[in-house]
Amino acid sequence: MVYTTENGLQKPPHVDGITDPVVLKMAPIEVSLHMGKEQGTYNQNGSANSLNDLGSYDPQFSFSENPDGPSVPFQERAKNWFRSLLTLDTIKSKLPIIQWLPKYNMFNFQCDLIAGITVGLTLIPQSLAYAGIAGLAPQYGLYSAFICVFIYCVMGSSKDITLGPSAIVSLITASFATSVSPRLPNGEADPTMAIVLAFTTGLIQIFMSFFKLGIIVSFISFPVINAFSSAAAITIAVSQLKTLLGVKGVPNDFVESLDVIRKKLPYINVWDMTMGMSCIVVVILLKKLREIRWKDDPDKPIPIYVMIYRKLIFICGAGSTAIVVIVAAGILAILERYGVKDLTPTGYIRPGMPEIRAPRFDITIGNYTMPSSEMFSKISAGIIVIPIIALMEAMAIGKYFARVNQYKLDPAQELLSYGIGNLVTSFFQGYTVTGTFSRTAINSQCGVKTPLGNIFTGVIVIISLYFLTPLFYYIPKCALAGVIIAAVLAMVDIQSFKMLYRANKVDVVPYFVTFAATLLIGIQWGIFVGMGVSLLILLYPIARPKVLFSTVQGFMIVTPTHGLDFPGAEYLEIKALDRALQVEKPHNIILNMEHLSNMDYSAIQSLRSLLSGCELHGMKLILAQGQKRVKKQLKVANLKNAIIVDTVDEAIKTFRSQPETAETNEEKDEEDEVFFISRL
Repeated sequence: MVYTTENGLQKPPHVDGITDPVVLKMAPIEVSLHMGKEQGTYNQNGSANSLNDLGSYDPQFSFSENPDGPSVPFQERAKNWFRSLLTLDTIKSKLPIIQWLPKYNMFNFQCDLIAGITVGLTLIPQSLAYAGIAGLAPQYGLYSAFICVFIYCVMGSSKDITLGPSAIVSLITASFATSVSPRLPNGEADPTMAIVLAFTTGLIQIFMSFFKLGIIVSFISFPVINAFSSAAAITIAVSQLKTLLGVKGVPNDFVESLDVIRKKLPYINVWDMTMGMSCIVVVILLKKLREIRWKDDPDKPIPIYVMIYRKLIFICGAGSTAIVVIVAAGILAILERYGVKDLTPTGYIRPGMPEIRAPRFDITIGNYTMPSSEMFSKISAGIIVIPIIALMEAMAIGKYFARVNQYKLDPAQELLSYGIGNLVTSFFQGYTVTGTFSRTAINSQCGVKTPLGNIFTGVIVIISLYFLTPLFYYIPKCALAGVIIAAVLAMVDIQSFKMLYRANKVDVVPYFVTFAATLLIGIQWGIFVGMGVSLLILLYPIARPKVLFSTVQGFMIVTPTHGLDFPGAEYLEIKALDRALQVEKPHNIILNMEHLSNMDYSAIQSLRSLLSGCELHGMKLILAQGQKRVKKQLKVANLKNAIIVDTVDEAIKTFRSQPETAETNEEKDEEDEVFFISRL
């Protein structure tokens, strides 16, 4: 029986759009089969006894009760897949705006307008600052900030997320691209590599969306994410100290920069330091205004003027970054009018929209030309690292706010929207974008109702590009550095580390390794080192499974408490044989398989080797209490001279009464070499 949609496309069972076999095993027994609308159900009355019997599947192939039934040709599957892309249900799923826009009302408009403008006022100074972290001219931060929000409005599934430059992605971009880019005549880094990285990030994220590869993020554990975020925040803050203190000649390396800054403390710019420190303090204090919880008498109405006052207080807290930058720019402009030029301004920013063009894959500056092959060799690692880091950051934020605000986030659709956002941004000369916690939190706290708030955010950025860039000249660089430091300080999460230590001390290992690697090796590699350590910790119980040994009436009973897979099978083989040979008269071995639901090929081979070892020492190996699927696998494996029984008690009763003999079953026919005392 094959489940088929209206358009003829065969589909595997899935739950609410989730087609992960791991998730399927945790799902309720009844599973709805649908593509836009329900087409049928699969329940316990079907041919499978449980969802575990479904096993894994390839989404390219049809799902059928009869695995030996006729298969659909590849051309037909491809034709059905492309046809499915044109159905109304698919279009609605890929363009969520079609679903919520018809229900839009004036109340939603008011909430989205306030949230969009507030986020836009925060996004502008952050974009200018993050472009500096990326090693690019300030306008490239604005180029990255506006087109992606329009894309996300149409394709995003979260009402809260706003895309744009982020501190972490900007720092990684600097590590992989601008740090190795040639310099323009004005001394700035050529942006070509950063733009190409946005292009490749978009392509890879779109590819990951179509092939459901977002699951890669699931392999990044909470301790790794937490340690990486905290270490990245410290790295970013340290990278801004040179601007905050007004010193020059500071390298990008974390350890070296601290040493150089220490040596240059006598030469700091007092004006820059005072302004920068003041900005940090004011931003932190203003942010506290967002956290005020007013206590009201439920029996008395709140006066209008009180509501307006509270709203203004909240807006001051939400727009703290914009307020601080505007005031700092005003102070610098006044000081320059009176001839005081001790504060370092941001400088000239090219006004207007960027030129829309395809990314260039080579670099030509004067007589120097860097071919595409050389450029891609320099950024090859970044092509892999940046898409995953950007995805991890945005997805973690999106899931958090979806849980807080109680709505459903579609991971595959989110990944597609991020990918298209980055791809289109590269045509507007922007670098890689993702979600940020600070802007998403402001959006949520302002009461945004739909992704349409992104439209107003994008309009604010466009207005700033056309009309406000002359004013951006007066923004002190130290003020932008202070804004960045204030933003990233919130990413240092000490409370989570305390919780990890109390809950499971093993989690502290990947935390410390990730934290140290991010600071000492580099932010671009820290998370992968942490993932490697987490994977080793995850695989250790599989490689060294817990095995219970007991001796009953001359039999040694071996009971693995978990599954038996590569590489734990070889470990069990060695331990079982060693234990059996420790006594003067070797015991026969009963392998209690009650906890085994599946065996891979390596486990079968290890059993074959264990069986040979037992025969060599005159012992029997009895396989007992295997589940139905395991018994079938053993039968297909055709283990020579294997004895398979239903229960441990049956094995003891049957073989305790048989006299010891060295006789083998070599004279038996090949099909009789597996001795079953069981009902398959």
